[in-house]
Amino acid sequence: MRIPKFEYFSPSSIEEACSLLSKYKSEAKILAGGTDLFVKMKKKEILPKYVISLKKIKNLNFINWDEKEGLTIGPLVTHNDLVNNTIVREKYDFLAETCFKIGTRQVRNMGTLIGNLCNASPSSDLASPLLVLEAKLRTVSINGERVIPIEEFFVAPFKTALDPQEILVEIQIPKPPPSSSGSYKYIHKASSVGETLVGVAIFLKMDPQNLICEAIRIGLSSVAPTPIRAHMAEKFLIGKKIEEKVIKDSAEIVSSETKPRSRPWYRKEMSKVLFEEAIFSAMEKIK
Repeated sequence: MRIPKFEYFSPSSIEEACSLLSKYKSEAKILAGGTDLFVKMKKKEILPKYVISLKKIKNLNFINWDEKEGLTIGPLVTHNDLVNNTIVREKYDFLAETCFKIGTRQVRNMGTLIGNLCNASPSSDLASPLLVLEAKLRTVSINGERVIPIEEFFVAPFKTALDPQEILVEIQIPKPPPSSSGSYKYIHKASSVGETLVGVAIFLKMDPQNLICEAIRIGLSSVAPTPIRAHMAEKFLIGKKIEEKVIKDSAEIVSSETKPRSRPWYRKEMSKVLFEEAIFSAMEKIK
């Protein structure tokens, strides 16, 4: 299956890329890794007349750490870049682990974190960890820049809040507080490199002495039209001692917040199981 013909641009600066997007608008697509874009073009799901590559723009593959602000990630950072980054593995281990489970080695070497988010798949594995980390997304266009909280980024299946003239150039992740940790648990539809059937991410801040939940965020993938937060379960857990009954009750609330489009009973049941696995995993890291 061949990719339909298109005109290819390789700008040398973000400003030039923004100018091209402003000119061609929705007829153009941005290319970072291409692992999602070219597959969709082969399937004729999208047929851009123009493809604007970021690959020749310098300094877009950055992973920067600041002791006050936290982590920033550029648009050409691949999944394997994050897997192998010392700071990411130390401060956000479950994000690195999630990147490692993405596709095959070839996909991890080519595919980018920002490209994965812009694809906006309801089953995106990386969306849930970034939701619970409360990431923010910085975009640029010829009109300037703006910062979008990730919870406002996914608006429908495979659709984001990005304007056709905007480029997502940076992910901003806050520094994690003391006595906190995260975990991501998932099951596949078929094979170990296939699409995720259910994914649950947890970010927990807990008093390690009395096991009181001081803060918690729960992200869900592949159980609703977009990746979502389980806000009701989060509110239920705050201030409670995290013990077996509380976890079971919380799992029921998590399940009630899902809105599966297919296989609803199974997805709801597995969201309970994976939530319990994820919260136990996060607790163990804090203890």
